[in-house]
Amino acid sequence: MRLRWTMVAVAGAAFLAVFMLLRWGGVFDERKLVIGVLNHAIVAEEALDGFKSGLMALGYAEGGRVTYLYRGPVTGPALEAEAERLAGLRPDLFLTLSTPAAKAAFAVAKDTGTPLIFAPASDPIAIGLVNSLGRPGRNATGVTFGIQEPVRLQWLKTMLPGLKAVLVPYNPDDPSPKASLEKIRPVAADLGIRLDLALARNVAELDSALGGMAPDVGAVFVPVDAFVASQVPRMMLTTLARGVPLTTPQRGGVVDGAFMSYGLDMKALGGQGARLAAQVFGGVPAGDLPVETAEFRLVINMETAGRLGIQVPDHILRQAELIRAARGDDGR
Repeated sequence: MRLRWTMVAVAGAAFLAVFMLLRWGGVFDERKLVIGVLNHAIVAEEALDGFKSGLMALGYAEGGRVTYLYRGPVTGPALEAEAERLAGLRPDLFLTLSTPAAKAAFAVAKDTGTPLIFAPASDPIAIGLVNSLGRPGRNATGVTFGIQEPVRLQWLKTMLPGLKAVLVPYNPDDPSPKASLEKIRPVAADLGIRLDLALARNVAELDSALGGMAPDVGAVFVPVDAFVASQVPRMMLTTLARGVPLTTPQRGGVVDGAFMSYGLDMKALGGQGARLAAQVFGGVPAGDLPVETAEFRLVINMETAGRLGIQVPDHILRQAELIRAARGDDGR
């Protein structure tokens, strides 16, 4: 009997010793997750803020369960180089902000098997990120946008009935604005609006496009273009001086002073991406998660409207979110 109790005691002590060793070694701790972030333009950092906040609310706090590998926006060949660097660090997830970033990361993620969340990417089927929106199937999913660009042009025409010509600066190296242009061309034709397209791969080309606006241009229409949309404060200097309203594809542009937008709230979009990422961390393959469509809203900067002498009808104001001042003055 004494021998039996001795054996039980020894076995119990051994089990306790193994448990403590594993516990101190971190085996029973929650697994730490690493997210590699690839971004093409500073405007998309609002989506990263929304993603981080969304993941934190779901129990994945930065510095706790999650570490982010992010060096800031990169463009051109540096984008592909940064994707390769991140892939070499073997993150648990790629988060890409903008279509060029999604393409660059997907090129390396498909070889490593790393799941990818894009927040956002335009037309992910056309650029090869997913097989379909309902069942992506390529270890990637995320948030895209729908028909907001034609609707934004229609809203602009409604508020500016005499609009005849619009300047559209865009980066030809980004597939997103090209997709935007395909969507708005037929609508512009139906509305009797001439589209003056201008290449804007960098700030020099953007400045040249703005400086060379035709006299009858009545608005500057920024397509879904991460680079150009990041230059709202720069564009405001010219557009306000010329008395020409500026419209952007994202709410943040209106907060920065643009006249209006019917488009994305980048922080909310980032939160959508976070919900998808949490499901991936929970064991759901990214390719099984349907691609979500971003939510859109009509946003008007009332201070800018006043400076441009634009009277927005009350029935439109009742449908819009109203920004009373530019960023820095309204506390946002």
